[in-house]
Amino acid sequence: MNVSGRFLFGLMIALGAFALAACDPAPLPITEQEFERGTLDSYVVAQPTALAFGPDGRLYVASLDGAIDALTLNGTEVSDVEVVSTADENEQILGLAVRMEGAGPAVYFSENLILGGSNGDPFPNRIVRVAGERWGEREVVISGLPVSGHNHGTNALAFGGNGRLFIAQGGTTSSGAPSEPDDARWLGWDETPLSGAILVADIDGDGFDGAVTYDRQEASADTNQIGGDVRPWSTGHRNTFGFVIHSNGHMYSLDNGSSEPLPASRDCDTLEAPPDNDPDQLNLVVEGEYFGHPNRNRGRENPEECVFVSPEMEDRDEAPNMLTLVPPSSNSIIEFRSEVFDGEWDGDLIFAWWTGGEIRRLTLSPDGKSIEDRELVAADLGLPIAMAQAADGTIFIAEFSGKISYLKPLG
Repeated sequence: MNVSGRFLFGLMIALGAFALAACDPAPLPITEQEFERGTLDSYVVAQPTALAFGPDGRLYVASLDGAIDALTLNGTEVSDVEVVSTADENEQILGLAVRMEGAGPAVYFSENLILGGSNGDPFPNRIVRVAGERWGEREVVISGLPVSGHNHGTNALAFGGNGRLFIAQGGTTSSGAPSEPDDARWLGWDETPLSGAILVADIDGDGFDGAVTYDRQEASADTNQIGGDVRPWSTGHRNTFGFVIHSNGHMYSLDNGSSEPLPASRDCDTLEAPPDNDPDQLNLVVEGEYFGHPNRNRGRENPEECVFVSPEMEDRDEAPNMLTLVPPSSNSIIEFRSEVFDGEWDGDLIFAWWTGGEIRRLTLSPDGKSIEDRELVAADLGLPIAMAQAADGTIFIAEFSGKISYLKPLG
């Protein structure tokens, strides 16, 4: 999510204040389906940032302060809360994934040093794993991931096939060009080898090396990655906070559009005027494809990556996998998997408009490569930042304002 000057709190870190001037389609029809709407009143949480259902059926909740809890649910009632990790043990958490390993679940999370916490180090972020009896096993799986001087960090996580871990990694510039060095928000940093991309790491591979290293500890277009088995899967993502690996085999991501009055990268050597406050975009993520947020570091090998592409480009045929525009700041996305409502929603995309406080539905075409319809599911939420769906179809929503709410289908 992009952050501009109107923030509730300094965080709102990975998230971003909104540019309401950016376009949003005409008012959406309100869903005709019915949901019971409520809150997990017995569970108190401050600034939740990530949700995931584990293979044990529990709902895992991570918070900005670094705490992780595992909730045992009886429908929409919390019957038990187990502390997986405390705020004292971790830095800020923005992403969460849980999988079964051996006899029990293992929790992976993205640990961030942002809002000045990195002390000028552009590569402080990491992926941490906790598992075992009483969650006594703790290890850093990946280190050396970038952070921006602004607030873009290491965001959502998801496991794909063959143990590959996908990581949404924010960029370090507003529109691909570094700011002036005395800019207190962006610090004059440039993009680096792994910034502004969806990354992949084969963490189960033989000899996997998660220690990402560089030939210099600075955010420069000339910085080179010299170690670590982490690479970009797709590039040009300014700040993807949420993405989903769909049952149709595709990956879909939300990306935050530019919202800062800073020049954009026209090519690897020249700048152009700052873009308008751009809307966010929904992408059909394809391996190796560039989605428009420049990275002059990678542009040394692929000059296309030096060119800023607005999500509002007139000729969408040049970027067919930018599927549609969505309002800023939109950040969480899931696939609806349930036969409720006579199966009509099964496979649809559900996303959360963070700054607008809405949950929206997008109906995919049969081939999953375009959007056929959209509608409003719920409104008046308090900064919905993350979602997870239970086996019965209930959508649980992390409201950054300080609670976990739910939408339980009645159909």
